[in-house]
Amino acid sequence: MTTLLDELSDAPIGDLNLPMPRDRRLRRLAETLIAEPNAKSSFARWADSLGMSERSLSRLMVREIGMSFGRWRHQLHIILALQRLASGESVKTVALELGYENASSFVNMFRKILGQPPVRYLASLRSGAIRS
Repeated sequence: MTTLLDELSDAPIGDLNLPMPRDRRLRRLAETLIAEPNAKSSFARWADSLGMSERSLSRLMVREIGMSFGRWRHQLHIILALQRLASGESVKTVALELGYENASSFVNMFRKILGQPPVRYLASLRSGAIRS
């Protein structure tokens, strides 16, 4: 688990990286989401589980990692998805494993972040059209 966390935090994929928080509470949350990317708790529940208000959690996330919780979680999903898709898993399988209700909601999120649907993005990577 520690090796995975270190590799994810250091491994850029395109313009993506996954900054890891230093705060022990946020680190525990990050580790939970990496281990269970399909976890469906609300932001309010995550905050409550850490003994914080939503506002405090939001502020601490931005201060620690420079992005919102939602943006960090999307980046995590993109990185995990790219790893799985590159190993041959289908878009539908990856979407469901990451906790999306269906493949199209996952594809929409992916397209908003990277500008292309997953299959086209991977094809661009393979052809060298997208550079890190």
